[in-house]
Amino acid sequence: MTSAVQQSRLSGAVAPRMSRDHRIDFWRGVALVTIFVNHVPGNVFEHLTHRNFGVSDSAELFVFLAGFAAAVAYFPKFLSGDRIVATGKVVQRTWTLYLAHIALMLAAVAMFFAAAIHFKDTHWLEAYGLDVLSTEPVRGYIGLVTMGHQIGYFNILPLYVALFAMLPAILWLATRNIWLPLAASVGLYLFSHLAEVRLPTYPTSFPWFFEPLRWQLLFTIGFVAGVFYRSGRPIGFNPVAYGIALAVVAGGAAVALFGLYPQEGALPLPAFLVSFDKSSMPLPRLAHVLALVYVVAYAPYGLFDRMVARLGPNTAAVRIGRHGLALFCFGSLAAVLGQIVVRAAGGDPWVAAAFVAAGVLAHVVVATGLDAWRSRVAGARGGAAPAPAAATVPARAAVTSSG
Repeated sequence: MTSAVQQSRLSGAVAPRMSRDHRIDFWRGVALVTIFVNHVPGNVFEHLTHRNFGVSDSAELFVFLAGFAAAVAYFPKFLSGDRIVATGKVVQRTWTLYLAHIALMLAAVAMFFAAAIHFKDTHWLEAYGLDVLSTEPVRGYIGLVTMGHQIGYFNILPLYVALFAMLPAILWLATRNIWLPLAASVGLYLFSHLAEVRLPTYPTSFPWFFEPLRWQLLFTIGFVAGVFYRSGRPIGFNPVAYGIALAVVAGGAAVALFGLYPQEGALPLPAFLVSFDKSSMPLPRLAHVLALVYVVAYAPYGLFDRMVARLGPNTAAVRIGRHGLALFCFGSLAAVLGQIVVRAAGGDPWVAAAFVAAGVLAHVVVATGLDAWRSRVAGARGGAAPAPAAATVPARAAVTSSG
């Protein structure tokens, strides 16, 4: 049973549901568009995204925000005693993410293989791990269904499935003490790195690209920040912390711009303390994304808050961010088509740029259509448009540019 002191501290977490804050949708929309741009190689716009100016990218932002939103959406019911209901909603969301991943993988594989047949190009039978599905289809599709085999560019949803599968344990620990899930998460993170434990794949011998045992620390940090925000005590501004965060962001920019990545084994330290490997969530990438969130959240004069607030809730990026999973799936398949088109055009950068521009516009059209559909469904039911499953978070608590 949670102590009286702990219950008092977290009592704000069971306050009435907050209205949707369009600022977080804006940044989520920017991230979704950026992912699409980065997944069509050879286009000029990919050189302008934020991954070129730091050592983390939109994947880290998404995981942090997923943890933050999970705390706001599920923890109040869990804390108030509706643990079976809250757990059921988490399981339902996990199942939705899993089904989305399977459908997305099957559609992508079909598109790649269709390109191989139409263009008589065996590249699409070998790239991104597709060779396993073309040469060992039985074992390959077993791996696909069990998430043991993940083709390139389609490995973020398996991470989300794994993280949401861990969420009930995080919720349970948080009801005892908010620092317990963070302590357990740090322990799991260190154990995975120091003991070199990683989830295996099948039928190949490679580990997961996004290692859940390590990425879960960022998710849990986001969760704890979300709990503090929901209880009315968000992580506040501190000038010393802000100065350190600025230094980390500047250091990340220097590393990315001037290629100051250390050679493997050059320093007598564990790899996760000095590496920038995206797969294993090393400490420099973790520190960079957290510093970037803090710097943007508390920018002088509320610069980013004011900018996004002035744009309003119906700007294109906000519309895209309101439909995160749907637009992620759409953008992923659009990127597959873009890769096929650009290769068929001989890698012409003008073709790549034109396709990306059209793809971004298509994101806006799809998001606007989903908004209209949601409004029509709500009107048929005689109510306002339903809020998404996960409550939003304030821009000043957790928001940053991504890419």
